[in-house]
Amino acid sequence: MSNTLFDTDDFITNKGLTCRSCKHRERWQCGGSIIQYCGVRSSGRTFNGKLKIKVTNQACGKYIKENDQ
Repeated sequence: MSNTLFDTDDFITNKGLTCRSCKHRERWQCGGSIIQYCGVRSSGRTFNGKLKIKVTNQACGKYIKENDQ
């Protein structure tokens, strides 16, 4: 078991990529605001089970560029 909070292979390092250009980013409208969620990472704290993100977050290892197939 790892002693770190996050697994090191889960994040892309030193590439400057963010969640803003990721294919897995989902936009949900809640009332008058739009909340961003990651479609592949899960969370037990949200009602839909998806991880709430900020578009300026560092990209994780599951990153796929939005325009790529």
